[in-house]
Amino acid sequence: MVLSNKMLPVVFIILFLMLGVIWVPSFLSLGDLFLYAEKAKYHNISMLSFFKAELVVIIVVWLVLISYSKKTERIDGDTYVRRHLILVMFYLGQVFVGSLAGGFLVHQDASWYEVLHNSNEVMPAQAIILLICYPMYLFWGGSAFLYAKTRLPHFVKNKETSFMVLTFAPLAFLPYYDSNMMAGGVDAMELVYLAAYWILSISWIIWGVGFLILKSVQEILKGVIEP
Repeated sequence: MVLSNKMLPVVFIILFLMLGVIWVPSFLSLGDLFLYAEKAKYHNISMLSFFKAELVVIIVVWLVLISYSKKTERIDGDTYVRRHLILVMFYLGQVFVGSLAGGFLVHQDASWYEVLHNSNEVMPAQAIILLICYPMYLFWGGSAFLYAKTRLPHFVKNKETSFMVLTFAPLAFLPYYDSNMMAGGVDAMELVYLAAYWILSISWIIWGVGFLILKSVQEILKGVIEP
């Protein structure tokens, strides 16, 4: 699970090649997402406004995290444990959003797809995932990395690839319904798509979420036992 930074570019390329396999069929049939988001409203607030607000929050939080100055501080056991607990909170935020998108939202557009297939329309859950969940992945996953990088630098060492998987792998959780797959006819491209989807999903659960939570829990226990 622990890889040196030399492997980071390789993992990055492989990760986004697999995401490309997921994105191509999804985005080729995507309609005007931002026009849809401007019209879709909840309590008279458009989805586009939610999206813009998320981006502002991400930028502000990241700037706050990056601006942290370590200087030559020495932290005690309680502070060390508290920082890991905060880090675990970021992990769990990512787990919640990923589970919501991958376990619930991706299945909500099946009936829409049967009607709108090949009509280049934006489906509701598709819009929510792209404009609400995607920024939240960056918020929770990216913030987890920045928080650990600035507050727990020794912990991050050789775990950058896990943080990258934690942040970007759930971008694969998109609705995709192919009529050939529904009819039972699966061609080579469908198999490549399914392989990429499941590799990213399993990598996220094991290499991203599971590995990092396990390591943080170990550090928390160490801080409690040896304050």
